[in-house]
Amino acid sequence: MENNAKKELAQKVGNRIYELRKKNNLTREKFAELCDITSQNVYYLEKGDGLPSCITLIDMCNQFHISPSKLLFDPIEKEETIFNETLLTNFNKLSTQDKNFVINMVDSMINLLLENTKKSSK
Repeated sequence: MENNAKKELAQKVGNRIYELRKKNNLTREKFAELCDITSQNVYYLEKGDGLPSCITLIDMCNQFHISPSKLLFDPIEKEETIFNETLLTNFNKLSTQDKNFVINMVDSMINLLLENTKKSSK
């Protein structure tokens, strides 16, 4: 990868790390503690002066329940993330039986929608 491309990637990833930290209302120090790095390292990464090591990347992703591709390539979608977190939080409050019921209902609704879409496109 040429230097300009590396710098651009580092800046984009740095912005995503910053967004992730702010979205979670974390100081640089607390974020660093959770990811087992120094606050200086967080600052360095957020500025786009470098990329996280594989271990740090995995720690960040595990800590904040996102995929590495989300951190490396996708903007942190604030509204989508809030929706997903709310949905997951509420879903996790359900019993196993209720979770299975919801999953089956959603599957049925998706299949019905897909069938209707196929019929209307004919």
